[in-house]
Amino acid sequence: MAINLTHRPDLEERIERLASRLGMNGRGRKTAVIERALTVLEAQNAPMSPEEIQASLAQFTHGDQIAAELADDPELDHSKPLSQALQEVLYDEYGLPK
Repeated sequence: MAINLTHRPDLEERIERLASRLGMNGRGRKTAVIERALTVLEAQNAPMSPEEIQASLAQFTHGDQIAAELADDPELDHSKPLSQALQEVLYDEYGLPK
C-alpha cells in the first residue's frame, strides 16, 4: 500500500520538520525519515525472548511468595487488606518510607 501524503499535509509537514532536525536533505529524505522511525519503533517493540518472558513472570511469582510470607507476620494488622497493612507498617503518616 502506497502512502500518499498529498491527502495529509499535516503528516508531510511533520516529516519535513523531522527530516530537517535530523539533517536529512535531498531526494528520498521523507522515505528515510519513515524508515528510521519504523526501525526505532520495531526496536522498542521487539518480541521478548523466552528467557525475558520467564524473568518477567518470575517477578509476579516472587511477589506472590512475598505476600504469602507476610500474611502470617504478627506485626501486620490482619483485619485490613494486606496492601493497607503493609502501607501502615512501611510508611509514615506523610506517605514517606519509615
